[in-house]
Amino acid sequence: MNVKLRVLSAGALFFLGQVAFAQTVKNDSVTNETKIDEVIVTGYQRKKADEINQAQAVVSGDEIRRNTPTTSLGNSLQGRASGVFVQSVTGQPGSVATILVRGVAGVGGSSEPTYVVNGMYMTARQFSAINPADVESITILKDAAATAQYGARGANGVVVVTTKSGRSGKTLYSFESKFGFSEKLKDNNYKMMNSSELLNFQNQLGFLDFDPRTQDEINTLAANDHNWQKDLLRTSSIQSYLFSAQGGTKENTFYYSLGYDKDTGILRDINGLDRYTGNFGFTNKLSEKLNVGVNLGVQYQVTDNFSDIFNTQNPFAAMYLYAPFESIYNPDGSYNQTMSAGSNVVEQIRTWKRQDQRLRIPVNLFAEYKIIDGLKFKTNFNGLFDWFMNTSWLKKGSNLDLTFNQQVPTGQIAKNSFYGFNYTWNNSLNYKKSFGQHNFDVLGFVEYNDNFNETLNASAYGLKSPVISVPSITTPSARNTFTGTKVRNTLFSLAGIVNYDYAGRYLLTGSIRRDASSRFGINNQSGIFWSASAAWNVAKEDFLSGGFINDLKLRASYGTTGNDGSLPDYFNVTNVSYGLYGTGATLYPGTLSGGNFVIGNENLKWESNAITNLGIDYSIWNRRIRGSVEVYQNKRKDFVQMVPFDKQQGGYYQYINAGDMTQKGLEMELSVDVLKKQDFTLNLHANISFQKAKLDKLAGEQTERNLGYTYLKVGETPYMFYNVRFAGVDPSNGDALYYDKNGNVTNVYSASDAVPLTDKSPFPKSFGGFGTTVQYKGLDFSADFSFKLGGYTYNNMYQNAVDPTSAVGGYNVAQAAANYWQNPGDTGVFQKVDENGLRSSDQFVEKSDYLRLRSLTLGYTFDKSFFGDGFPINKLRAYVQGQNLFTATKFHGEPEVSLGSANSSSLFVPGSYNLYTYPAVKTVMVGMQLEF
Repeated sequence: MNVKLRVLSAGALFFLGQVAFAQTVKNDSVTNETKIDEVIVTGYQRKKADEINQAQAVVSGDEIRRNTPTTSLGNSLQGRASGVFVQSVTGQPGSVATILVRGVAGVGGSSEPTYVVNGMYMTARQFSAINPADVESITILKDAAATAQYGARGANGVVVVTTKSGRSGKTLYSFESKFGFSEKLKDNNYKMMNSSELLNFQNQLGFLDFDPRTQDEINTLAANDHNWQKDLLRTSSIQSYLFSAQGGTKENTFYYSLGYDKDTGILRDINGLDRYTGNFGFTNKLSEKLNVGVNLGVQYQVTDNFSDIFNTQNPFAAMYLYAPFESIYNPDGSYNQTMSAGSNVVEQIRTWKRQDQRLRIPVNLFAEYKIIDGLKFKTNFNGLFDWFMNTSWLKKGSNLDLTFNQQVPTGQIAKNSFYGFNYTWNNSLNYKKSFGQHNFDVLGFVEYNDNFNETLNASAYGLKSPVISVPSITTPSARNTFTGTKVRNTLFSLAGIVNYDYAGRYLLTGSIRRDASSRFGINNQSGIFWSASAAWNVAKEDFLSGGFINDLKLRASYGTTGNDGSLPDYFNVTNVSYGLYGTGATLYPGTLSGGNFVIGNENLKWESNAITNLGIDYSIWNRRIRGSVEVYQNKRKDFVQMVPFDKQQGGYYQYINAGDMTQKGLEMELSVDVLKKQDFTLNLHANISFQKAKLDKLAGEQTERNLGYTYLKVGETPYMFYNVRFAGVDPSNGDALYYDKNGNVTNVYSASDAVPLTDKSPFPKSFGGFGTTVQYKGLDFSADFSFKLGGYTYNNMYQNAVDPTSAVGGYNVAQAAANYWQNPGDTGVFQKVDENGLRSSDQFVEKSDYLRLRSLTLGYTFDKSFFGDGFPINKLRAYVQGQNLFTATKFHGEPEVSLGSANSSSLFVPGSYNLYTYPAVKTVMVGMQLEF
């Protein structure tokens, strides 16, 4: 994959100060005149491109805008970078993405990478809220040479975001807009029954205590046939606008932007997302020695939500489960409340309103002072204020209100709020000196990060008005509640980085960082992390000059990183509790987490990752073929996991250092300029990653641990599935056959026969992407595909859809449910129908492989040659873009969405099972980019 690096303006570099990111821009083709030797910023330092000896992947701003919906940033990385596995959490507007850098991180903590935006640490949700049009590039740091400088934050990789900044020169104004629509992707490989099919199928199952209907009853009900998906869903409307100004002088630079994005979403009666963004960046060269700058942003968004749980209050469950002959309304226009499902989701959406409001204000302040030639001092302050308010309003007199309150209309209002302030203050000294062809670059810094947040949760009953959602109009009651929490964690760091190169041919880098985190036990709060790396620019040697090899770099690195993100706050200490009466404090051994009573552990140690990486970067034949190959091994030690005590010790849990694991992988990127002429270019590009993990050790004497759906076993892949094994259907009598624990075939189902499935894990064995870009004069075309191979998902949705007993219970089922055993000799069918239905087994552990056309873009650019020199417009590009237009998969349903449902997300492994949540969508947009 080609990596093109661009020189930052002096003002932009001053603005960046001590921020941590790798400023590289990757395009799909590089001109002959462009040599990859410009200055970039990587980690905490600026380097020339040929001095970089770390593993990193870069996605440019143009690629981001080409590959992501207007309201989501994380999915832009899907299929774009080797070693970076990305899945949509849900299809909801503004939803975060699941991002794994080089596989799962341990077996119980967070696998989420660290997000750094202009030097500021952010959560995945904060990162995803950034306006994609404001992004200059995203860099993913993968090996120890890149991530060890982040110490406690680097074990899971680092995703670094660079937003646009000022530059010297004439002010450039730009305006971007998009309009489009999205709709739910089709259900792959199955279809739900219509009314006639379901009614006749239910009659066919009369032997299961189902009272058959007469033909007249069937005809009457079938006349009510409708499609719940069409009733509950719509084609969404998408619009996006961004105005920006960029410019400055040698002494001052600026960048301003204002943006608005709206996506109504595909769920009727729910407004998906409205987002307002603003950015202001300014740098000033006060003297020959002093540079200062400020970057201030604001993000405000409003999202309407729904009941994302596994029952018929969830509209995305209802559209599959509700019988198509049951109407929304009674003949008198009132809501039908007598459906077999026991609820009417249309009425519930309209009478149980849920809304999220979020306000974020990030700020960056910096100053850089030149002490003497080669020696600079920098101070950099990053702060992020984050405010959130969730309002849940159950209208007085609604059906759910009457159900919850025993037919007494009261109504309910709940407000859940959060506010926090996260700041990082970094002070550094940087010394650069050259002695002939020997070049040194030394950086030392001290950094302090403080993260504080407070939550307030209140609910009240007895609303005096059915149309006003204000807590002050509720009736005082013992049922009214008010709770909250305060949480603070800190990280104090000391670090040093030394770079040496000789004539740009031989490169050495070493780093060391000491972190002290408040999240770990008092006996182990500090950790030391280090790295050493080397590279050889072979192409700079005389023996390769003049040949077809233009660039050839060999890289090697080893180092350690930490992880303090896998542990919630205060689970490393004994807790204090206050009773209802009096002011005396009582020491408690633990606290509640997810309904579990957790014991504090003062001896909890750091979770660490030792990374070995070997890499090759190359370009040949006038740089028309470019690529890289990486091999790595991660040795994760002392990963943190919450585990239960023995039963005789009581029903308690504790976070412990639960064991070790090893990960290995191979990553390859390739970019080829098939055609490379002045007016016509054709580029092909691809990347693929192979990964493998093995559990080396569990704490204590354990060799196995059952986690429910999934399982841990020493010597095997972490998080393999744990299920009863299905042995097929007996064609003579239709019995479902299973394997017992000893491998014997039996027709008696027993949950105790579940075993770990060593060949089936949720994590893919390989993944990647490929595509092409074509440019002919002003016309541009691009197509990008992503794929996943070797991963599995427990398909709950399909199991429910093909289980005949669901139809007996009044729910709808898939047409395939009728394909069950009925006569001796039947093959290729589901087992015969009985009152037990389809049992939980690996019959529904399905391969979730897919190939998806991620994006398709066709555009045309009108430039000065069209408008003329006297016209104020510099460039106008119009384009049409489609996303998720085509999917090839054998999976029954959606193979990508990684969240089972919002209320069933406690299982750690993304994509391990599916339930009813916001589905993936297909998007078509037309857009315009104007520069003047």
